[in-house]
Amino acid sequence: MPRYCAASCCKNRGGQNARDQRKLSFYPFPLHDKERLEKWLRNMKRDTWTPSKHQLLCSDHFTPDSLDVRWGIRYLKHTAIPTIFSLPDNQEHLAGV
Repeated sequence: MPRYCAASCCKNRGGQNARDQRKLSFYPFPLHDKERLEKWLRNMKRDTWTPSKHQLLCSDHFTPDSLDVRWGIRYLKHTAIPTIFSLPDNQEHLAGV
């Protein structure tokens, strides 16, 4: 099943590298952690949307300190909150945490 990033204005999908040739990773929403999920959705500007267990966010939306690398594999820390999102005019900004 193909992987697509659920963030608005993000065109990243599985099987492709990021624009600058970095490897993309995809992470599921913290559906079992309501407080953390609310922070994810607020930062995405999608407060009224409910993601499914099949929807993912790509690594472009997380700061490097949100990830642990073990044996060459990037794992999302269980406390990670996505903060990097593009505006419709493609200007990147950091959302409030």
